[in-house]
Amino acid sequence: MIKPRRWAWVGIVALSVLLVTGCLLRPANPNQITYRLPTQITVAVGHEIPGTTIRFESMGEQGAYLRIQGQQALKRKGDSVNWKGNPLPGVAVELKLRVAWYTAEELYLVGTAKVVVDEIHPQMAKIETLSPIKYSGPVIYNVNKGATIPGATWTYEGRTEEGAKLGGIEGYPYRAVGDSIFWEGKLRERVYIRLDLRALQFDDKGLRVGGIVTVWLGP
Repeated sequence: MIKPRRWAWVGIVALSVLLVTGCLLRPANPNQITYRLPTQITVAVGHEIPGTTIRFESMGEQGAYLRIQGQQALKRKGDSVNWKGNPLPGVAVELKLRVAWYTAEELYLVGTAKVVVDEIHPQMAKIETLSPIKYSGPVIYNVNKGATIPGATWTYEGRTEEGAKLGGIEGYPYRAVGDSIFWEGKLRERVYIRLDLRALQFDDKGLRVGGIVTVWLGP
């Protein structure tokens, strides 16, 4: 874990990230979903950033030594560490990170993760949460009446006297403003998702929800 004396610097970076991220990018393709999420990653010496080919090799007097594209790279606090690739079929990830801190044992990175998942078929399922490739952050969705909450199978059916009515849900389907909407399942094989949302506002035309999405890739 990052020690308290390091949180001031990390907090400034994380706050800057949150101000420009945390929303769902809405592509024209309904079978594709894109997230841009703030992320914090800790890498043990001798290991790679999960899902990438970037390895933290050692720490020296000048800074942290990484192996990037087969070459040694010296990185100091505030330096960029970027990566783009496909950790799974149908999944593209772009990491834009900065070195927050390092010790002889661990490297701490903060920044953003852009995750694009193609050919999605959301379904409720038991999710796999042990994968080291994990991204999480805030999202806000505006869901039109009759439309599906992005990444889930539930729809917004409209305003009623009992509250916002959700379609496709088992059990009590109504939510008042401030009530939770919790859904978990998978977007496609080996891509798992958890939505921990709250109903923020609704009317006859649409529902606005906000909260946290967490995505696991693999194993």
